[in-house]
Amino acid sequence: MPPKLLIWDWNGTIIDDTQLCIALENELLRERGMPEITREWYLDNFSFPVRAFYDRLGYTFETERYETVCEQFLRRYDERYAACPLRKGVVSLLEQAKERGIAQTLLSVTPQDDLIAQANRFGVAKYFAEILGQADSLCRSKTERARAYMAHNGVDPGDALFIGDTDHDAETARAVGCRCALLLNGRQSRRVLEACGAPVYADCEALQKALFD
Repeated sequence: MPPKLLIWDWNGTIIDDTQLCIALENELLRERGMPEITREWYLDNFSFPVRAFYDRLGYTFETERYETVCEQFLRRYDERYAACPLRKGVVSLLEQAKERGIAQTLLSVTPQDDLIAQANRFGVAKYFAEILGQADSLCRSKTERARAYMAHNGVDPGDALFIGDTDHDAETARAVGCRCALLLNGRQSRRVLEACGAPVYADCEALQKALFD
C-alpha cells in the first residue's frame, strides 16, 4: 500500500550534487597539502556526522577548527550548487505523489535558510508541506529533527516512507519507526547502502514503479 507521507532527503537524493561535493572536498584538501580522494573512496567512506568523515579524510583540527572547514565548504557550495542537475526522474516522482494526494516533507542537514533557498531555486519547494533544515552548518544529524516533526504533527510512522541516499537516512527512518527507500548514485556506494537492510533502488524511476505500479 502506498505511503501517506514521503519524507525526502535533499543532497544526493533530489539534487544530484555528489560530484560537486567531491570536487570541493578535493579543493580543501589540496589547499592544505593533503591527499586528494577518488569518487570511489568518497562513496565508500562518506558518513554522518560529517565530523567523523573529515577525520577519515585526515583532518586533525589541531591548527584550525572543524567549524571553519565547514564554513569554507558551504560558502563554495553556495556559489556553485545551482549548476548541479536535479536527479533524473525525481520531478516525475514528486509530481505523481502530489497528484495522488500523498503529503511530502523535505528534511536535510542543510541549514534551514539555505535549504529553503535551494529548494526554491530548483522549483521544487512547491511539492513540500514543510521544509526542515538545521539550525547550524555542522552537518551532524537529522534524527532529532525527524522525531520532533513526527511528534508535532502526530504522524503515524507506519504511514511514512523516508527517501534518501545514505545509511544515516536509514538510521533516521529506524529511529522514528518508518520505512525507508534508498537510492543509488547519491552520497554512498551500493555496498554501504545494501548493508542498511532497507530496499535499494537504482534510480527514481525504479522507486516510482515500486510505489505506484
